Amino acid sequence: MHYFMENHLNVVKYAPYIFLVSILIFLGIGWLFGKYRLRTSEKVIVRDSLAAAIFGLSALVLGFTFSSANDHFDKRISLIRAQADALTQVYQSSKYLSAADQTAVRNSLKEILIDRLSIYQDVHTFVALNQNVAHLGNKLNNFNELMMMSIPRAPINNREMADKILRPQMNHLMEVMRDGMLNARHHPPAILERFLFTLLTIGALLSGYAMAVKNEEDWFLTFIYLALMGFALYVIFALEFPNELFPYNSFNADLLGTQTLMQ
Repeated sequence: MHYFMENHLNVVKYAPYIFLVSILIFLGIGWLFGKYRLRTSEKVIVRDSLAAAIFGLSALVLGFTFSSANDHFDKRISLIRAQADALTQVYQSSKYLSAADQTAVRNSLKEILIDRLSIYQDVHTFVALNQNVAHLGNKLNNFNELMMMSIPRAPINNREMADKILRPQMNHLMEVMRDGMLNARHHPPAILERFLFTLLTIGALLSGYAMAVKNEEDWFLTFIYLALMGFALYVIFALEFPNELFPYNSFNADLLGTQTLMQ
């Protein structure tokens, strides 16, 4: 599953539905198997303690996965806001540079922002994502060199201000942009997704089996469970892959606001 997502990021938006359909299928398999056991055996017993242990483990892993995805999402949002603020600060402080360098620096910042906004667009594999990250890294290196040459060339009456204000801002911009580039490659271990998938499908299998054996089919509650599970999985994947499942303008609002300011 994880390997498939790495090479087909465009289908990540369908991952919650894939999980949900799998749960539904295993629920049906468990129910059919339970009916079969009732027809072929005189007495069928369901060990509630064992089933409860498996359900509890599923809840634990589901909660851990949600917490991890939420932490990752919060980190990304914080980085986006920090990047937007750093870009704005450097853009505004470039006024201390000479006219020619000011134009060059601001144009370079606009290009960096465009690359940052498009880093996840039309990306279907992690290989393509890494290429976009590398391209952004090259732009940052060029910008760093430009700033190192521009600050000493600032007008004499602005040179001290450029050195004491613009240089720290530029260093902070490089830091938060690099942090964002590293964060773009960060995702939970593939084994965690497989473990969650396995536990949820086995839990569904046991639920269907227990309903059939105990003759306690409550399809209303079953559909509520499926709806809530589907929504929970959607939230988890949306937090983990916000660029695929969140609205583009909403997720990148701070960067887009900075882009408007630079126009």
